Amino acid sequence: MKNKLVAAAALAFAFTGCTQIDTGNVGVERTLGNVKMDELQPGIYQTLTKTVDEFTVKEILLPVENLRPKSSDNLTMQDVDVDVCYKTAPGKVAELFVKYQGDVSKDKGGDLIVAHGRVVREAREAVYFAVSKFDATTVHAKRAELAEEITKTMQKGLETSDPGAFVVTTVNVRNIVTDAALEKSIQERAAVDQQIAAKQKQVELAKQEAERRRVEAEGEARANRIIAESVTPNLIQYKRIEVELVAATKTTSVVQVNGGASVLADARK
Repeated sequence: MKNKLVAAAALAFAFTGCTQIDTGNVGVERTLGNVKMDELQPGIYQTLTKTVDEFTVKEILLPVENLRPKSSDNLTMQDVDVDVCYKTAPGKVAELFVKYQGDVSKDKGGDLIVAHGRVVREAREAVYFAVSKFDATTVHAKRAELAEEITKTMQKGLETSDPGAFVVTTVNVRNIVTDAALEKSIQERAAVDQQIAAKQKQVELAKQEAERRRVEAEGEARANRIIAESVTPNLIQYKRIEVELVAATKTTSVVQVNGGASVLADARK
């Protein structure tokens, strides 16, 4: 009985002195304040003599909201909201943890995010820089181009200080709000653009119909020309002879005379 109690106590002690690293995460081991640079892969590890911090390397959604950057024409946006998705590269977490000690946050699942504040700052700066390259009246219609510029700028900034540590996967420009007067101007401009597009479509259809009629007329003219060229003087003479032969056949009859001889008689006499 005593042996069973000792075994149970040892087993309980062993499990309370362990931690598990889940799939999609890595562990950073610390012993007496010293960080081991070799990251721990998913699995179970004892923590009796060391501390293991679990960091996520899964894709992270980073909302960047309530920004008021200026456009290329020096107009201040009333609100710009962007969603940035990025990943931290496995093999770089321990290095980032040492470099940015204190810059650690948690995701909704409780896993640690290394250098999160660093990435947030880079994302905000990238939005401000990217918006400054677009005109306020057209930036609404160029969200894809703006997202691409933010991605490129942010990735470049992260690579400058921490090469290979982060990957910006996607950027979605969720909201762009300009000045109320400018918003009205943009809406009016969009309405005019739609009207112009409709008129251009009508003109294009009219051109296509005119072209169809021109081709049809040219075809008819070509056919008439071929017919006219085929009516030669010889053909006219030939047709005249045919008509005369038919007429002669209709106006000539055979007359029986004495002795059985037959003569041709002109029916017109």
